Amino acid sequence: MIRTRNPYFRLVDNLLNDARPWLTSGGASEARGYGPALDVEESADAYIVRANLPGLSQDDISVNIHDDVLAISAETASEARDEDSKVLIRERRFGKFSRSLRFPTNVDGDAVAASYENGVLSITLPKAEHLKPRPIPVKAITAGN
Repeated sequence: MIRTRNPYFRLVDNLLNDARPWLTSGGASEARGYGPALDVEESADAYIVRANLPGLSQDDISVNIHDDVLAISAETASEARDEDSKVLIRERRFGKFSRSLRFPTNVDGDAVAASYENGVLSITLPKAEHLKPRPIPVKAITAGN
């Protein structure tokens, strides 16, 4: 049986989703959606995070790891404009922003590596050695042993 949702429920869901950053983190920049878009991948050995940070220099970006929480932050300055001009459209955002991610397993904080190329920040967070899959040898048991 196919059920269609009432459009009013969808409207309420959208409103709650828009308000969730305000309700859960209190962060104004997160609520406005101001923060880098992220891709997070997991391999057997590591987590790989890629963040779009166009227009920033490497010195503008801060990456920290503490208790398996990765924090990415930066600040963009607004551009000066002539006093006799007026803004017609302003879609680019300026100011401080940050994103934090908690990983489900321990990462090796001493081995985290970050690089920045063409506006994309790439961070590799190796998993702690004791969490990596390892082969277990199976011994054959013969009769009489």
